Amino acid sequence: MAPLELSTSAQAATSKIPLIFKAFQKIQDDAYCKETNPSGIVNAGVAANTTIKSLLLERLNAINEKLIDTDLEYNTPYGSHELRDEIAGIFNRHFAPVSPVQADSIVVTNGCTTAIEMLTFAMCNPGDHVLIPAPCYLALENDMGARAQAAVTPVQLPLDDAMEVRQIEHFEKKIAEIKNEGKQAKMLFLMSPHNPLGASYPRKVLQAFLKFASDHDLFVVLDEIYALSVFDRSDDVAPFESVLSWTDLDAYIDPSSVVVLHGLSKDFGLNGFRMGWAVSPWNQHIVNAMRCYSPFGYRPAYTDRLITKFLADREYIDSMLQISQAKLASHYQMVIEVLDQHAIRYIPCTAGHFVWLQLPISACIKTLRAQDKISVEEASDVKWTRENEILVWEEMLEKFGLYVPTGQSFFSAEPGWFRFTFSIDSDQLQLALDRLLKTCAP
Repeated sequence: MAPLELSTSAQAATSKIPLIFKAFQKIQDDAYCKETNPSGIVNAGVAANTTIKSLLLERLNAINEKLIDTDLEYNTPYGSHELRDEIAGIFNRHFAPVSPVQADSIVVTNGCTTAIEMLTFAMCNPGDHVLIPAPCYLALENDMGARAQAAVTPVQLPLDDAMEVRQIEHFEKKIAEIKNEGKQAKMLFLMSPHNPLGASYPRKVLQAFLKFASDHDLFVVLDEIYALSVFDRSDDVAPFESVLSWTDLDAYIDPSSVVVLHGLSKDFGLNGFRMGWAVSPWNQHIVNAMRCYSPFGYRPAYTDRLITKFLADREYIDSMLQISQAKLASHYQMVIEVLDQHAIRYIPCTAGHFVWLQLPISACIKTLRAQDKISVEEASDVKWTRENEILVWEEMLEKFGLYVPTGQSFFSAEPGWFRFTFSIDSDQLQLALDRLLKTCAP
């Protein structure tokens, strides 16, 4: 007897499993450990800040929060008022909002993945397009498309345009194509600081994006998940400026169209706690819609209480963020010294946990020669292609024990790029660099 057929939604979701997810099981089964598995895979791909792990464990264990009877019950699905009040404190101390952020404008979810999906449900009908500058965060297609069924539409950009106003021309062209097909776009999704480029958008670029969104009746979701991981505030780099801090936001867009995201995973190094939040100070309808969806994003009552106490220690939080930023700066410097020494191309970054780099063609040639796909004579004709990029990625993972995600996972327009995470333990970072260089060695 043939098994019953799954829904078209389920079939579509399983046909688009992101490339990064396919590597996770292998990484978990063969993870590097200095003592027990020194030849295992070093994970320099997942954006997790482990540089502050010891600080976090010490503080969380010191809280020593014991279970109480209410932990056995349902809690407020969109976050207790006490928790949301502490989150508002983070915004008010570090994001310089024009008006103080209030707890009632915040919805807490089990990670920003859920917040993104909820917002997609709230803003888009199935088939509506979501425009995203590419390269872009690799899981967005799954976050917005798997269940909400939005048409995630990365707008591929030359890297030279990625932080420039002229990229709007590419968006105008894309939205014209969508309209010519009789379809509509409903959302513009932006990340600042950017993932994977690791830099904050200059204000004039964000102004142009918001004006574009206003002209085309688009909601704007601004993911500021790396806002407190800015480690370079030099005068010659674009500073991070939260849209919450703009006194003239309404000159570019109706603020009711704008939502900001943040959470625990990146700036606080707490990926495993699965807690993110959306703030919509200008549109209570969005807050109400997310509250209706929030039972699908429950967190344990115990987790909410523990994180409330964690965030309430404001002196510790502010100190921890400073330490984190200093460690990120140190690790980034360590990486770019190696990249410069070996003439490996990269995009300078000022924030986040990773650097966007392009491996030299020698990595491609080495892989193709090892697999007998080219002769010595053909080596001079080798170029980066999407197919070759995957072959190098697999070789790096299988032979050299290093995981970094490919550029095509981020919808990169140009092959040969990878995102290398430097926010890992110093010893593992050095090992990851050594293994990266082995991949490239002739």
